[in-house]
Amino acid sequence: MPHPLGVTFAFLFILVLGSTLFWMLRLPTAMTQEVARAVFSVQATRCIVVPILDLFYTERAVELACRMGKQQNAGIVLAYIVEVPRLVTLDSKLPDEVEDRAQQALKHAQSIVVRHGLKAMTTILRAREADEGISQIVQTYHGDIVVLGVQAIERHLPSIFTRTADALMRRPPCEVLIDSMPG
Repeated sequence: MPHPLGVTFAFLFILVLGSTLFWMLRLPTAMTQEVARAVFSVQATRCIVVPILDLFYTERAVELACRMGKQQNAGIVLAYIVEVPRLVTLDSKLPDEVEDRAQQALKHAQSIVVRHGLKAMTTILRAREADEGISQIVQTYHGDIVVLGVQAIERHLPSIFTRTADALMRRPPCEVLIDSMPG
């Protein structure tokens, strides 16, 4: 008569062996071509451009870009666009507080990117319109996607980023992701 402990071990061995073989030999479900194309395009993201202001919703955009780029080890380009009025030349001297504000905002955004272990590039660009500056940054750094944080506020004039989001939706330089915060 077989020993009960031996029968138990034999049963467990057959169960483990059977489940391992089932796991190894089962075929994965087929992926449609559209899904495969979408997965490949997201995996191909190597450079994410994030326009920066020293506001909460742009910090959320940086966080979102870092989470998107983490798996692909994408580089994050943090761009502070200084809109220069048309009455002034692009290379004219601007108040020191503009430069200081830009440096401070970029430094804070860069700390978020470093916390995620990704490579951050920072730049300050002067442009007539923010969307023109963003398009120029995308061309310069070969950006794959722009992550733009905006906050919609009812009964107020549109902010620089809501105007920019509208312009980027009309003429996107690449894929554009808009993170819209409620007012």
